[in-house]
Amino acid sequence: MKRKSYLLPVLVIGGLFTLSGYAYKGAVSNSSSPSPQALAMSQPLATTEPETATASASAAITDVAALEAPDVQFDFDRASIRPEAHPELQRVAKLMQENNASLKVGGHADNVGEYVYNWHLSKARADAVKAYLVANGADATRIAATEYGDTTPKVPNSTDENRQINRRVEIEFY
Repeated sequence: MKRKSYLLPVLVIGGLFTLSGYAYKGAVSNSSSPSPQALAMSQPLATTEPETATASASAAITDVAALEAPDVQFDFDRASIRPEAHPELQRVAKLMQENNASLKVGGHADNVGEYVYNWHLSKARADAVKAYLVANGADATRIAATEYGDTTPKVPNSTDENRQINRRVEIEFY
């Protein structure tokens, strides 16, 4: 016994019915006046002059790109921020607030000690700088803290002075 398939004609007719708009007759309006929703969607969102908005946004971006901060130096085997770094970090927190800026803070270590230990130490240093900035009014959601361990020294770790330079947190505005 041969079985007839009615599925294909039903799908074709159903598709044509749907595309023709009859399936949505209740939702489609033939009135000449637009609905309140359509009117609301056609209105501009911004109430400021376009030139003013563009100029202020450009100025903010230019300012943020030009912002700089010196590295925060750390003592050997420590993640506590030295008191002499406080004024500069307070300045960075204020710049973040005034310019709606975001930061990357990257913790680093010298090559003395175990690799894994230095990795965790560099993370603790980055977290300490982030916590200090947040405590001084910076938005935590705009600060990305990461660790580098001893993988990216600024100078060779050949002397005590150079190792001191490599025990740092770098701050980058973006």
